Amino acid sequence: MLAYLISSHLSRMQPPSKKLNIGIAGAGPGGLATSIALARLGHRVEVFEKHPTLEPLGAGLLMQPQGLRALEELGVRREFDEVSVPVRRLLGTSHRGWRVVDIDYGDSPARAVGRAALARILYNAAQAAGVHFSLACQVDSVMEVEGRARAMTRMGSTDFDLFAIADGAASGLRESAGFAGPSRTYRWGALWGQFWVPAWKEPEVLLQRFRGTSEMMGLLPTAVSGGAVQLSFFWSLRADRYADWRSGDLAAWRSHVLSLWPEAKPVVSQIQRHDDLAFAAYRHTWPRSMGSARLCVVGDAAHAMSPQLGLGTTLAMEDALALALALEEQGVSGVAQAYSSRRLRRSQGLQTLSRLLTPCFQAQGKGIWRDVVFAVGLRVPGVPWLMKRSLAAPARTHPGAVTTCPPALQSASESSGPAPLA
Repeated sequence: MLAYLISSHLSRMQPPSKKLNIGIAGAGPGGLATSIALARLGHRVEVFEKHPTLEPLGAGLLMQPQGLRALEELGVRREFDEVSVPVRRLLGTSHRGWRVVDIDYGDSPARAVGRAALARILYNAAQAAGVHFSLACQVDSVMEVEGRARAMTRMGSTDFDLFAIADGAASGLRESAGFAGPSRTYRWGALWGQFWVPAWKEPEVLLQRFRGTSEMMGLLPTAVSGGAVQLSFFWSLRADRYADWRSGDLAAWRSHVLSLWPEAKPVVSQIQRHDDLAFAAYRHTWPRSMGSARLCVVGDAAHAMSPQLGLGTTLAMEDALALALALEEQGVSGVAQAYSSRRLRRSQGLQTLSRLLTPCFQAQGKGIWRDVVFAVGLRVPGVPWLMKRSLAAPARTHPGAVTTCPPALQSASESSGPAPLA
């Protein structure tokens, strides 16, 4: 498999003989991880972020085992483990009491973390690696000019040897760069919030409840303090019904939620105002390519999808390593094509799976067929294993896997030590 071939070439690769000027649009997880990987190879990296501060919005996220391996290669695994919690099982149950989803991670758990905590770790590591940040500076356009990448901002134009687009699911650059067509906003989004619970019986399990395909609730543990657990709450909701929810009777809504999941009362009872929850919209983008000439696209900007698979941030971490590895192997003239070849099919395959699964959990329906098919499937030998593998792909099992990093990056990671936490 491709990961095996990557490993076999590592010993033959040498650190770059020339420092490159590399630009990145966006300081989300994908942009930050990419900046770390490239800066630790010895290149000069500048990250442009349209917001004045790095204060990401959103509840918790799940990092799959392959994402954890990428964090280790980036040199931030220890810091990540300190602020995240292990997730050893993903269990989804319908209102009929049937198991619909059941993934046991076994000896290789995933880990969950708050977005702000992850951003802080990656930002500190990027600063320690010498990355320069231009905050409150949006990249308005990027193009190839005379064999270089030119980025246009309010400050004027800047030319780079290589430029990575990492401005998120709502990217304004990927379409103009020719990497994808217009993104599609899903009809369904989710209410979300974060709440501390003094005692929770399942502190290492991502729990979900479904009523048909129109109602879905999730509780993801993202932090532990003493005996208390922080849970990220999710409630599926159509975007065109958000205004009605905001103006509706909150007490009646809480009662309805608890009728699906009575055991969630310690969380639901804390929702006393509509403002205690925010609404998140989701997008889908189908990439035609992930790199061309001196331009590349990483993270959600490359492969935005529904969060059903819990793979967005994991893929972003893998993208960062893949881009660094392609640069080491092929040099700046061949990096874009090599990176795209390595990551495109993997991304498209997971996006196809996400599109197929989304109607099973976010649609108007009673979900009887979903419950029957999924519940029976869990009893068929091999199906639980396939379900797990679709999320937590082990090393050397899929095209586009990145299970190691360039030796120059590894050496830099080992010598730089842990990134200081702010």
